[in-house]
Amino acid sequence: MLKLFQNQGKVLRWIMICILMLIAASMIITLVPNVFGPSGLTGEDVLADVNSQTVTLGDVETELRQYRAQNIPAASLSMIAGNVIETLITNRVLFSEAQALNLVPTDDELVQWLREQLPEVLFPGGEYIGAAAYAGFIRQQFSRTVQEFEREILYNITIEQRLRRMVTDHVQVTEEEINQEFHQRNDSVRIEWAMVEAESMRSEVRPTQEQLREYFDSKKIRYRMPELRPLRLITVNPDTVQMETNISDMEIEMYYNQNQYRFENPARVKVRHILFSTMDKSEEETATALAKAEEVLEQLKSGSDFVELAAKYSEDPGNSQTGGDLGWVTRGMMDPAFEQASFDLPAGELSAAPVNSEFGYHLIRVDEQENRSVKPLSEVHDIIRDDLGAERTQNARYDLMENSLETTRQYGMDLASAASQMDLPFQEFEPFSRSNLPTALPKSSTLVSAVFEQPVGEIFSVNQDETLYIGVVTEAVPSRESEYEEVSTVVERDYIETESANLARQKAEEVAQSARDNSNNLAATARPARLEVTTTDYLKRDAEVEGLGAISLLGEEAFRQADGTLQGPVAAGNRWILFRSLELRSADEAVLPLESKTLRAELLAQKRNELFNYYRQQKLREYMEKGLLNRNSNRIQSYLQSLRNLI
Repeated sequence: MLKLFQNQGKVLRWIMICILMLIAASMIITLVPNVFGPSGLTGEDVLADVNSQTVTLGDVETELRQYRAQNIPAASLSMIAGNVIETLITNRVLFSEAQALNLVPTDDELVQWLREQLPEVLFPGGEYIGAAAYAGFIRQQFSRTVQEFEREILYNITIEQRLRRMVTDHVQVTEEEINQEFHQRNDSVRIEWAMVEAESMRSEVRPTQEQLREYFDSKKIRYRMPELRPLRLITVNPDTVQMETNISDMEIEMYYNQNQYRFENPARVKVRHILFSTMDKSEEETATALAKAEEVLEQLKSGSDFVELAAKYSEDPGNSQTGGDLGWVTRGMMDPAFEQASFDLPAGELSAAPVNSEFGYHLIRVDEQENRSVKPLSEVHDIIRDDLGAERTQNARYDLMENSLETTRQYGMDLASAASQMDLPFQEFEPFSRSNLPTALPKSSTLVSAVFEQPVGEIFSVNQDETLYIGVVTEAVPSRESEYEEVSTVVERDYIETESANLARQKAEEVAQSARDNSNNLAATARPARLEVTTTDYLKRDAEVEGLGAISLLGEEAFRQADGTLQGPVAAGNRWILFRSLELRSADEAVLPLESKTLRAELLAQKRNELFNYYRQQKLREYMEKGLLNRNSNRIQSYLQSLRNLI
């Protein structure tokens, strides 16, 4: 129960609080009006318009900040940006629908909600932390402005809480669906199988030159000689450069004074509890639990040992045997009622009455209590110095990269001279293909893509793993048809593989037919064909079979037709599998009640997600058909292409 008790609090509160609610806290600071209205936009900024709401370059760049900070390769950044644009457009559509349904919370509703959820984050000790401190926090931790955070939290509450709930709350899971899912996961089958592998037939394939040439002529396009490109390359690796990062005590003290929220020790209490559970219980059982809690409370007030009574009565199996010890607890970790009662108690005190939470009735004792405090500068001095040093080093690295690019532009295609001027490594590669890379070429897929996608003669740069590559391709040797003599070895290999697979398939079909003619006796027909027959133990649908692989390769028929009828051959790469399902073992429904709750929750989440995804797609289609959604496709493509050309 402890794990559930703590995780419920953390998942439902810390994820919402630390990710969403901290974001939303900016609403209290500014309550910026018309947060979705355009402000100084030009036509070039707008990528899409959704019922008078825009998706702009600034919106996309805001979402890409975290990826840029991680030095995501340009090709990947472009793909991510495309997904970001579609997500932003979809959210505009859903928010517009929520507006029409009057689901958007007002400023007052948001402020009240945030005050209830974040009293200690925004008002530690009852005092507001101040606009500057909070704006600095979200800027440093989330790379957002206050207004950007307001937009994000308002969208999240409106779409993910209110609109989703309205669309999906009616969805239910029937007992029959739970039963079907239970059997889908737990039914098992015992099979007999044999396999013909293409590899086993290779020795029987002896092609003539005439057959190989005929094969080559029929598949010439497969053997075209690829385009070849030579490369000149400069590598800028900032890790090899020594950076000066002297940080003064004055700088450290200034940072400490401006960012004290980073060094806070939150108020916390060390708590024990005895739980009398009421989850999934009737009103009568709940009343009984309360009566028992009150009875045990009287024993505690009379001097009985808390640890002993916790071991005897607590229904929290995670800590009943340790005297109900929950350890140190900060605000936001526990159920609200439990949390309030815990922080209201002085150290050493016992709750005056049972505390009712979503889990049941608690008898609470606070063993220790610590108020909110700020770590002294002496304790965090070295941490700040290291952080500022890392930031300065990173800035110096970026400067080095920018200077390298500028110097290279001055030298043009003469990268050797540019590298000599900057004392940086230079490499020159003879023409190579995308499929046959030089051994000395850096192992970077982004670099390879740039070599074969950038125009000949133009300087390009890519950044991967904090290493900058600056290159130029001086020519492109075009692709052409091959002569047979150039690729004869590859042709022979491909021919043998193809014919081996054909022979293996034919053999499997012959064995299958023979077995069917022999009352589905796979063992009897497999032996003359020198095939090994294996009988498995009972397997569930997610099982792996040694030598065979996933049983799912055999398809759902393996579980539906368990009467010993031969099935197959089933293709699995260059293997052909013959099998018989000998016996289906239905899952024991006596354990279904134990799994029912979990199955119901998982199926319900799945069905609701599917419904909301369908709703999302329908609304996108509807807005497009009504002309309420207009994409600036040319501008989007131009922007994505520009990302591909950037570092």
